[in-house]
Amino acid sequence: MISLQEQYGKWAIIAGATEGIGEQFSLQLAAKGLNILLIARGQSGLDRVSANIKKQFPQIECDSLSLDLADTQLTQKLEKFVGDREVGLMVYNAVYSYIGEFSKDNLASQHLSLDVNCKGPLSFISVLSPAMLARKRGGILLVSSMSGFQGSAMVATYAATKAFVTVLAEGLWQEFKGNGVHVMACVAGATLTPNFKKQTPSEKISSVMPMTPEAVVKEALQALEKQKGPTIVVGSMNKIVHFLFSRLMTRKQAVNIISSATRNLYQDKN
Repeated sequence: MISLQEQYGKWAIIAGATEGIGEQFSLQLAAKGLNILLIARGQSGLDRVSANIKKQFPQIECDSLSLDLADTQLTQKLEKFVGDREVGLMVYNAVYSYIGEFSKDNLASQHLSLDVNCKGPLSFISVLSPAMLARKRGGILLVSSMSGFQGSAMVATYAATKAFVTVLAEGLWQEFKGNGVHVMACVAGATLTPNFKKQTPSEKISSVMPMTPEAVVKEALQALEKQKGPTIVVGSMNKIVHFLFSRLMTRKQAVNIISSATRNLYQDKN
């Protein structure tokens, strides 16, 4: 099998790089020999992951940028940070998610979901894809969610943004593949990230059988190496759930079931 470096090039950039799934993409891509560009909002997380990469993989180059992905100057700051480095693999993992009844959220929060979850990947792709297409080599991996396959109470806006991410990846997969650029949506379910642990009542975590970030990223990179797609669902249980919801249930049934499960998990928080 051709390595990721041979397929996509020497540099990878990860948005949302310092916790959970994003941190694992940073570490596992470094382990595969790619130089790493880290982007996240918190400088302390960037410093910690950068130090970890340099300690474990001293041969790997690593650079980082503290950046709010809702920044109105996102594209300009990203262009300056990348400079003349040939970034061949882009991973967009950053996300903002409000959990609760829509009526108890506010418009600023709704707009933040759009800025980080939808405008963010569009900005990254607009900056990075032209050079990939010109070189006729590159990879774009957008991390999506099982929530994006149907609407759900308590995560209505988040689910809608993830539907956007999945459909965007699928459309670009078809557009870009003729020019040597592979686009893939990686759909994850419940994952033991710091944010998930913080938002979810501890006594209910085991009920959703979450995957570890390590397992999510390992399966995603295996799929990327084989250029699967345009959309892959990681985790055996998630694959079963997706099959049941998409093939054996009506849309109404799927929305009702996932909404009931989400309320059961988070209703007490509201």
